[in-house]
Amino acid sequence: MRLRPVSADELEPWVRPWGASEPRFRPTTDARLIALRHSVFEDALAAIKPGRPVKVATYVFADRGVDADALHDRLAEHARDRGWTVHRERFTDQPPTLGQPNARPQFNLACRHAASGFVDGVLATSRGAMPSTEAYESYLNWLHRHHAFIAFLQPTIGGATWTDR
Repeated sequence: MRLRPVSADELEPWVRPWGASEPRFRPTTDARLIALRHSVFEDALAAIKPGRPVKVATYVFADRGVDADALHDRLAEHARDRGWTVHRERFTDQPPTLGQPNARPQFNLACRHAASGFVDGVLATSRGAMPSTEAYESYLNWLHRHHAFIAFLQPTIGGATWTDR
């Protein structure tokens, strides 16, 4: 887990060591969100009855000129390789030309499908497909309360894809 130093002025006087200036560290925002996503993922999988396949919806945040269908197909292939069932409905957002840069109405809909029990989780390409940090953390906490998760398809390394759950 990546850590960043905590400045001395953020520590309470009783926490500051006398004479010693040993630095204290806290997780970076990204590291904290990765740990939260992993915890949500593990808890959601534990809530699924044994023998029932994991069901996921695919979500793509596609820039202009990107073949969203190809990305959905790649996500579906990855899900099937893991033994997961892919929901028939696909969710795709594109960056708006005007308005909210973090608007993700289809991502919201995909998460609502997961929270409603239609699927167990949302499979997306990467963290880059997610909304802003605050909204993303809220979605993770909300999905956790509904025993659902977000998983990512990570970049290809040596020809094999891997997932940072």
